Amino acid sequence: MRAAIIGGGISGLASAVRLGELGCEVTLFESASTLGGLATSFEYASPNGAICELEKFYHCLLPNDDSLLRLVRDVGLEGDLIWRETKMGFMVRREIHSLNTPLDVLTFSPLRFDERLRLGLMAVWAKLRGMNPKLDDVTAADWIRRIVGARAFELIWKPLLSAKIGDSYDQIPALWMSSRLYREKNTDVERKGVLAGGYRSLTDAIERHLRERGARIRLETDVRGIETSDDATTLVLADGSRERFDFAVSTAPLPAFQRMTQGVPVDARSRDLELDYHGVVSGVLMLDKPLSPYYWMPFVDSGATAQGVIEMSNLMPLARSGGVYVTYFVNYAHRTSELFARSDADLLAAYRSDLAQLFPHVRARVVDQFLFKAPFVEPIWTLGYSRRKPPLTAVPKRLYMVSTSQVYPRVNSWNSCCEVVDELVPEVVAQHGSLAARAREAA
Repeated sequence: MRAAIIGGGISGLASAVRLGELGCEVTLFESASTLGGLATSFEYASPNGAICELEKFYHCLLPNDDSLLRLVRDVGLEGDLIWRETKMGFMVRREIHSLNTPLDVLTFSPLRFDERLRLGLMAVWAKLRGMNPKLDDVTAADWIRRIVGARAFELIWKPLLSAKIGDSYDQIPALWMSSRLYREKNTDVERKGVLAGGYRSLTDAIERHLRERGARIRLETDVRGIETSDDATTLVLADGSRERFDFAVSTAPLPAFQRMTQGVPVDARSRDLELDYHGVVSGVLMLDKPLSPYYWMPFVDSGATAQGVIEMSNLMPLARSGGVYVTYFVNYAHRTSELFARSDADLLAAYRSDLAQLFPHVRARVVDQFLFKAPFVEPIWTLGYSRRKPPLTAVPKRLYMVSTSQVYPRVNSWNSCCEVVDELVPEVVAQHGSLAARAREAA
């Protein structure tokens, strides 16, 4: 069967791999000149002369990212995985606190002792019952207040939620928040992973894997429309040409999918859903020394422009960046916000100011700097979203949708995108009986 995949991010790449395993003739369409979506990289010439491929936006793997790790293994990169214990720092009023062990929680001075105990209880609760579906109808703000108290919420959690979701923080379901804690804290020791060659090595390996198995990859090819009939799906390309397939899988963001399918009898939950997204601003500062021993550190009430810092070089090998320390100063912001509209030079100047004011004792020198933005990153979930989540099948047998609108209640990550693809496969097989035998072989 001829299958079209729209989109070359992780959802599109994983879909192409899994449908190829079923014997489908796969054609992948990507409007950009490279694959990878948010994991796209940039070339960096380090001071020691090394040419490095670095991520525009920070990424890591967790030990329980089973679907993503299976994909890594299937394309031959399991041996390139590097795992390290990582730590979280927490800056409050420009004072850095470690927040990794029960003792750290008990000595977390911004909170009273009773509040520290309740904060520890929240982590235990999330580890045991973080995916409780009843939390879909409770706001994260109300849920957190009940557990940690009003003062701790205002001091710690409200700034964190506002940083991630903006003014919509008080509408987000508790299930989203608890699932984040569940994913991050459902291991005894915090461990994160990277690939020795970065995420670029994974997209390259997937591309090789697909091409070796006969898949066609069409870069810089924009799909503008989708048409379905009883026996086929037709893609309308930007140049006006039309290509016919047995079925298609769209991995485009929900708004793009809705534009492409105007006039197509798609499921109403896909057609009518209104889902907004937050974007991300990523200031990549290349430093001559580390700022701290922590992988990530949010800033609360510290007068910073950035909402936090990710010290990627505390996770990935320093050789990958030519001996300089890759440090991400980040903001989650709506694409219409004043911050998102600021110029690259203005934002980089603000992040350099954050560096100087928050870490004056380090005296780190900025060797180089880069600024990247992505407008559609974090879905802004609303109460009861589980009941409105779009189905994987948009038009039976002819059109499927895999997007970040369907990862809920899981955290939006490369692994959750791969999990949605894994859920799609049996649905496609059930609707196309001829694929059943290959599905059994793949299993």
